[in-house]
Amino acid sequence: MLTLFLGKIFGALAGIALVRYLGAEMQGVYSYILSIIFLLSFITDFGLQSLLVREIKISGSGSPKFFGNALMLQVFQILVSGALIAAYSMTFEKNPAVKLPLLYASFAMTLMYLSNPFTAALSSHEKMHLSGLAGGLASILNAIFIFISISLKFTLPQIILMLGASNALSALVSGFLCVRYAVKPDFTFDAGILKKMIIMSLPFAAMGLFNYMYEKVNVLILFSMKGAVEAGYYGGAAKVIEILNAFVVAIMAPVYPRLSVIINTESKEKAVRVINLSVKYLAFAAAPCALFVSALSSDWTNLLLGAKFQHSAPALALLIWTIFLMCMHIIPGYALNSARLTKLVTLVYGINIVLNLALNFAFTPSYGYLATSSASVACNAFAFITIIYFTDKNIGKTLIPKYFLKIFTSLIPACLIIFLLKENVNYIILSALSALTFMASAFLLRYFDGDDAALFVKIVSGIAKFLPFKKSV
Repeated sequence: MLTLFLGKIFGALAGIALVRYLGAEMQGVYSYILSIIFLLSFITDFGLQSLLVREIKISGSGSPKFFGNALMLQVFQILVSGALIAAYSMTFEKNPAVKLPLLYASFAMTLMYLSNPFTAALSSHEKMHLSGLAGGLASILNAIFIFISISLKFTLPQIILMLGASNALSALVSGFLCVRYAVKPDFTFDAGILKKMIIMSLPFAAMGLFNYMYEKVNVLILFSMKGAVEAGYYGGAAKVIEILNAFVVAIMAPVYPRLSVIINTESKEKAVRVINLSVKYLAFAAAPCALFVSALSSDWTNLLLGAKFQHSAPALALLIWTIFLMCMHIIPGYALNSARLTKLVTLVYGINIVLNLALNFAFTPSYGYLATSSASVACNAFAFITIIYFTDKNIGKTLIPKYFLKIFTSLIPACLIIFLLKENVNYIILSALSALTFMASAFLLRYFDGDDAALFVKIVSGIAKFLPFKKSV
């Protein structure tokens, strides 16, 4: 977790620097290119990473052969999706600002998927520290290549090629760690394993496609209806959210493989406890950040993205709440996948994409990127409600609604602090004051209890074992 976190810090700095370097119009073009890449490369992901985290551990002594066939499938998928994107660029794309960088991105960006089987295998073998190391190094390499590109004043096509080189190096690093410390692939071709893998991947693949469409189709609609500049304003705010999203996923990455083991080999009651604790702490940390970034979005946008992106402030004020909502439903979603109830999560994302399309087509022509941002919040709220419902029904009743109510109540006094002091106090100090007010209110409402104190002691004791000194006798 710490390694991933440090890597994401470097990645965040580089991502923000790249947005500032590109400016609103080119950021709009870049967001549009990434949207096409992710939509057309769903074949490359195809749910394989999520499947491998769950299945490699279960396959036991057969995992090298299972893993080897998974790697062969992944390489084939990368080649197919890269060729598909390249064909689209050369045949259908007419915008000259998009055509060449999209052609370069067809293979440069899809190479990022080559690391996925290796990190999945590391996580499945509960080598989370090495999986985190691989992910952290990937983020750092990505940041280094971005900073080099900016310092050399590269154009967008050149930047994309640099990112492709970074993706290739990251695959080599994760591959070395996987082969050395987790599982060595057996490349004996087995049609039966491949068939089984593809069939099991279908729900994950459908879920991934719906997720990509939900996250990226709004940019395509906005770009086509309102142009590159509005897409750039939305893309700037969305980049901040993407960075925060990456931190949330990095923090919660160790939970998925543990839930897979607990649900399949232990008890659902223990899984519910893991879900409750994970959501409890993650949502508590995200809520005050969502509040002060939303209430003081103009100041935070200027700090993060610069004066050129001031028009992104309303989008950031809305999109920041998607992080809080995601913190509430990401772990229950992991639990449903671990329990082989992926079809339910797929159903949620399928309905979500229909809702997202309807909202965007209805309101984007009149309200532009504000409609796009609002649609994203609405879809996350729907995902939160439905995934919690399916989790309570199929795995066990959680305490998440109770946590949500206490968090919402604790945000009210924090909101009042911002409202009363907004004109007289520096926004960073005011943000800290609102966060402290929220925490004090949560403690008064008894958000935490004795179990939390006991868990905190266990965490501190566990960390102490890794400290570079010993107790004196």
